[in-house]
Amino acid sequence: MRKKERQLVTFGLIVLFGVIAYWAYSGFSVGGFVDLNNSLNSNETTATETYTLGISNLVATVLDVGDVKISFSIANADKFNITSVKLYYALNVADPANASYTAVSLTDVNGTYEYTVDTKFGDVLYYYIEIQYVEDGTTKVFRYPSTGYESVTVTDTVAPTATLTIEYNATTGNATILINASDNDAIDKVILFYAITADGNLTNVTFSNVTLTVSPYTYTLTVDSNTTDTIYPYLDVYAEVYDISGNMARVPANGTIQLYANETKTVSG
Repeated sequence: MRKKERQLVTFGLIVLFGVIAYWAYSGFSVGGFVDLNNSLNSNETTATETYTLGISNLVATVLDVGDVKISFSIANADKFNITSVKLYYALNVADPANASYTAVSLTDVNGTYEYTVDTKFGDVLYYYIEIQYVEDGTTKVFRYPSTGYESVTVTDTVAPTATLTIEYNATTGNATILINASDNDAIDKVILFYAITADGNLTNVTFSNVTLTVSPYTYTLTVDSNTTDTIYPYLDVYAEVYDISGNMARVPANGTIQLYANETKTVSG
């Protein structure tokens, strides 16, 4: 082969390999040529996520009036075709595992399901939750708890409120003490503590007490047995007010209400 012909063949081979290299790195495939770019991408896999249906933020709150408010959310609710959410409850049953439960259908309000059960203080509430959903054309049931039930003892935790007033009559020397008390349930008793001193100094003083169980809660005692002299004693009082659940309120919250028995007057706190 002549020198000039060899140069032409060499040049042609260089051009051919250049074209092949260009196609390879540009993502084209010619004949049996392997697209390396596509081969690398084909090895990537996408992970499959698994979602679990569940109950979250479950709270059972005893309200001031004695009812119980149950509220909760459903975890991953948007991943399931939910068709029904029901609360089942029973009150004061001897055998909650085999009792008849009342069913209540609940609706979603901004992601929360809520229902208030009509109860009273002293009740025991048993409940569980069922969620129905459709998966692959089949209706399935999720139950919380999976077995058994949740329970709430309806206990009053709200203390009474009270005020105390002393009405003193300087003519008779008697003081009438009135305790106005109220509660979200019912008042059980009022214990009135009192002390009469010559100077109002309560150091080492032992208070007498009387228990009042009938409203209005009043008690009258003699503060000054001799109203004609110029010696005026002091009366110090406070009270403890109890409701039927044992919650207590003290009035005043600290110390005493003090009366100086020098004239007809009314003091309160």
